[in-house]
Amino acid sequence: MLHCYYMNVNCGCSFEQSQAFYKDLPEERKQRIDRMKNPALAKKKILTWAFLQDVLHEETGIVPSKQRFVYNAAGRPALLLPENRMQGIDFNLSDSGDYAVIAVGDCQVGIDIEYKKKNCLAVAKRCFCREEYEDIMAMADESEQERRFLQYWTTKEAYVKYEGSGLGIPLNSFRVIWDSDKESHIIRNVGEGTEIAYGQNLFLDEKYCVSVYSKDKIQNIIHMVQRKIWER
Repeated sequence: MLHCYYMNVNCGCSFEQSQAFYKDLPEERKQRIDRMKNPALAKKKILTWAFLQDVLHEETGIVPSKQRFVYNAAGRPALLLPENRMQGIDFNLSDSGDYAVIAVGDCQVGIDIEYKKKNCLAVAKRCFCREEYEDIMAMADESEQERRFLQYWTTKEAYVKYEGSGLGIPLNSFRVIWDSDKESHIIRNVGEGTEIAYGQNLFLDEKYCVSVYSKDKIQNIIHMVQRKIWER
């Protein structure tokens, strides 16, 4: 099971409306938001986490006010489930620009979204494997190079988030290998080649690249559910 959701967190909801969601946020999230000086950023973070809580409510039946989270050493959150629930879930959250995206699965998942990256070719040359950089440079023009870069970048970020140990994994320590359809892909550790994970990516509004990773082969993530939590 793998379900993916997305939401525009920068439109359709005022700062005042966003405060209705604030009360149900975990205390650690409230503390982070309280330290923010920018009201627009605070609203975005409130809605992003409320979006996650809404999705987890649908997936588990646990209402937002009852949801409790634990965090691993890298800060990756996990939902505490009732003792009588036999099967756990994993989730991952990412946001960029106007959008937040969430992946929820019955096995470990990772998701990433990115809009633009400054100096993408320089970043690719510094951070990616040689074969990946050469693949980007082989694209027909600058716009295609940027699109290909975003596919690589979100793929690598989603894999790191799937793996769960944080950005301690160098992005050039593993390589993205594309299937013939150029959508599905496999990542193998460059060193021993023992780790294999499966992913797909897609574009929202033809501007935002989204990549999802799982230890099991992903059949299809093209269908992502759009949410507008303030209309529920």
